[in-house]
Amino acid sequence: MSVGSVNATNPTLTSRARFSLLTCSPGADLYSLFGHSAIRLQDNIGGRWFDVVFNYGTFRFDEYFYMKFARGKLDYVLETSRYDDFILEYEYDRRGVWEQEILLTPIEKQKLFELLQENAREENCTYRYDFFYDNCSTRIRDMIMRCVANESTMNMGFRFVPLHDLLQVNRIDFPYEFPQGRTYRQSIQTYLDYQPWSDLGIDLALGLPCDDVAGPFGLMFLPDSLMREFEYATVDGQLLCAAPRQILMPTLNTLPSGFGLSPFNICVALLVLQLVVIGWRKKIGPNGLDKFMVLIAGLIGVLIVFLWFFTDHTTTLWNWNVLWANPLHLLMLLFANRFTAFARYYALAMTGLISLTIVLYPLLPQSFHPATFPLMLLLIIAFVQYYRKATFTKSKVSML
Repeated sequence: MSVGSVNATNPTLTSRARFSLLTCSPGADLYSLFGHSAIRLQDNIGGRWFDVVFNYGTFRFDEYFYMKFARGKLDYVLETSRYDDFILEYEYDRRGVWEQEILLTPIEKQKLFELLQENAREENCTYRYDFFYDNCSTRIRDMIMRCVANESTMNMGFRFVPLHDLLQVNRIDFPYEFPQGRTYRQSIQTYLDYQPWSDLGIDLALGLPCDDVAGPFGLMFLPDSLMREFEYATVDGQLLCAAPRQILMPTLNTLPSGFGLSPFNICVALLVLQLVVIGWRKKIGPNGLDKFMVLIAGLIGVLIVFLWFFTDHTTTLWNWNVLWANPLHLLMLLFANRFTAFARYYALAMTGLISLTIVLYPLLPQSFHPATFPLMLLLIIAFVQYYRKATFTKSKVSML
């Protein structure tokens, strides 16, 4: 049963209506690794008992889903569901669920209800998902800020409301202080430690904006952080949420340790192997591992350029990983044997650029994944081998 089914009657909440923030612990899959937030409403509306959840974390799967996701054009949807149906998924996955009652006045509860009902309409329910700035947690924060405002915010709409506009009407004080200087990239690292290969992929894809310091309101995109902020938040000196928070379901799932065949360990092993092969091998020129590393770095470069220039993602811009992962590597693989002059100068340039990147890394504004450093050393070895082969070929031709 959905609250949306009584929308047409323009219902009024009773004095016993209860809103609460639900926070769900991380799951083992990447899409659930950061947890989840939702709003729960319990009330006897029009003589019928409602226990429903407003969920901003749903999307509609279609044949273009993966294309829209890759291009940053994926819309998420606000949907309502029975609480029993919502909690069943977390019970099955053995994930924890916490509840914090939101202490609103009757007028504020009615405003929140009307905002959510209007937002759930077909013409208003979709929004362009943005992991750091507009997701299932930030949307809840925004709705609570809107319902306690001294003026109506219905004219702001629901597709996208800039945080700056909400701050103009905000009455909630969020006194909880996170560690100073914490960036967006650092804030998600704790979760990504459980999935080291996903950690590598995300670090390679995300650009300079992720190294911005998350200031006030900045970390509420994480459900755990939103729960903590709400725990200490006040309105006119009164707590926003009842204390302590209630445990609806304990956390029983166990996330993987993240150790073992991690990207860093694999890359270090490849580096050691390459150094052994170089010491044993007498032939001048790149071996199979050299070519493989240049190929991988070139393909990563293609992905970086695609995410930077051909998508709507805001967090993949200005990616400094392009200093070592360059799409032009693929051209060298194709034409190194035919155009030795190009291969010689390109290999020399990339050897210098990647070496400089390692030396000057402490001065770079973007953080790199630890596995990129053995990767860069492997690339330096590969380009040195390409340079030696091109130089040897030139010398051999000159002698003829």
